[in-house]
Amino acid sequence: MEQRKWVGKLAPYWLFQLRLFPWIPYLIHQAKQLRKSSPKLPAQSSLLTLGKGDNHILLLGESTVAGVGASCSEHSLAGNFHRLLGESYQIESIGKKGLRVKDALSLYYQQRQIPVQKSKGILLFLGANDCFLLTNPTAFKEEIETLIHQIQEATAAPWIYLAGIPPVHLFPAFSKKMSFFLQRQRNYLQAELEKIAAKDPNVIYQEIPMNLQLEFFAADGVHPSDLGYQKIAELVVDKLKFFPFYTP
Repeated sequence: MEQRKWVGKLAPYWLFQLRLFPWIPYLIHQAKQLRKSSPKLPAQSSLLTLGKGDNHILLLGESTVAGVGASCSEHSLAGNFHRLLGESYQIESIGKKGLRVKDALSLYYQQRQIPVQKSKGILLFLGANDCFLLTNPTAFKEEIETLIHQIQEATAAPWIYLAGIPPVHLFPAFSKKMSFFLQRQRNYLQAELEKIAAKDPNVIYQEIPMNLQLEFFAADGVHPSDLGYQKIAELVVDKLKFFPFYTP
């Protein structure tokens, strides 16, 4: 079981908001400057299906699923999962840069290419944009729970892999002040994911390691590089090997 270090140890969210409020104009200005100066990297796997195996896996999420920062689709998350899981699997990747949890289900219904009777499992990578846009933790938890319930109904998937929120405060592109508030916002949202996973046996939760090196990141200092995507996929597959449903 993952260590749940934030549950029960956070101050009320309104105290965080109170501390954040005076800094909002400055942080908005910094975010705008960052968007202007950062290289615009294309998405490589926003809508992609790899493989023809009987074991369908849905990969759904934000820019990491869309493959922003990867050099080509082969080096995206979808490409790496296809390589690691093998030909008995079919990987359907649906991702969008800037996606928030509340919009993930509608994106799935709009973009799905393979209406299957049953998926082998679901891989969810969400939460970074809810950090950036300061989603309230209570709303975030409700949105995640709704997504999990409805996506399981739509796909009949027996399990859902829920990735921990990326350590946004460690992204090289962000200033110390942005990182300070992003870390605290992340802690609140991360705690909600941990609560969900603790009570739902169908959810496989995994924290993302915090010891990220510069080569993990693409040129914009925000999204993963080819190496970053490879490491994330390997981390996930190593986790799945401990569960009986994994059949490479």
